[in-house]
Amino acid sequence: MLMLLDRLSSAVARVTGWVVIATAGVMILSLILQVFSRYVLGSAYSWTEELAIMLFTWTILLAATTAIRDAAHVRLGFIVALLPLPLRLAWARVVAALVLVFCVVFAWTGATYVDATMGQVSAAMRVPIEWLHLAAPVCGVLGALHALTRLLVPLDLKEDVPS
Repeated sequence: MLMLLDRLSSAVARVTGWVVIATAGVMILSLILQVFSRYVLGSAYSWTEELAIMLFTWTILLAATTAIRDAAHVRLGFIVALLPLPLRLAWARVVAALVLVFCVVFAWTGATYVDATMGQVSAAMRVPIEWLHLAAPVCGVLGALHALTRLLVPLDLKEDVPS
């Protein structure tokens, strides 16, 4: 069961990585078009900046979920490295549990916010604003999956526990 959870987390992280690359690419193209239209054509498109902001939100939050999977989040490695191995292992589990709780709360409050703003549209593109706001619950669920995996699957001491 734990190996299945680890494989699922790994597959989701791989797909998420490709989505991050795609959204970042489209975001950059949108910004290039914005600059080109403003300074070369003399008239900026109204939708390019809004698209870039929406894609930036999704890109950053999705990339953060893969950082949870890869244990690439910010930590106080110097202090933890001073602890004996059993305490380092326990600390890694505590951190994973705290990240899991944060992600669940993020998903829940994000879903509540999506529900509260349902029916609104963005200013320039006139797309449902839920497309932007869904980033919170979706990334909360993905982050919770990765944090749960880090909590339950045996730790790789090289990645999780600074030495």
